[in-house]
Amino acid sequence: MNYKQLLILSLSGVAEWLNETEMIIPEEMRKDFSHAASCEFLGDGKCILCRYHGSGKLYWKIEYQNGRRHGFSFGWYENGRLHWKIEYQNNQLHGLSCGWMEDGQPYWKREWKNGKLIG
Repeated sequence: MNYKQLLILSLSGVAEWLNETEMIIPEEMRKDFSHAASCEFLGDGKCILCRYHGSGKLYWKIEYQNGRRHGFSFGWYENGRLHWKIEYQNNQLHGLSCGWMEDGQPYWKREWKNGKLIG
C-alpha cells in the first residue's frame, strides 16, 4: 500500500466519498491497496483501510501511517465475532497478537517485538 497513491486517488475525483474523511476505493484499483474497499484519512499520514464481507459487514481493518502498517489490524467473521487482533509498529509485528475461532474460543496468542517472536 502506498500512501502517496491513496492521496493522489483522493484528490483525483475518481473515488467516491462516504463523508469528508472516508473514501470508497474503486473496484478496479483495490488490488493496489490490499484489496481494501474503503480508506479513512485521519491526518498526519495516518489512515485506516477496510474491507467488507459480501453481506456488507466489516471483514478487516488495518491502521497505516505513511504507507506502512502501524497500529492495530482487526479481522471479523461474518457473524461479527472477532477473528484476529494484531499490532504493528513501523510495518513490523509488535506487541500481542491474538486469534479466535468462529465460536469465540481462543485459537492462538503470540507476543512480538520489532518483528521477532518472543518466547
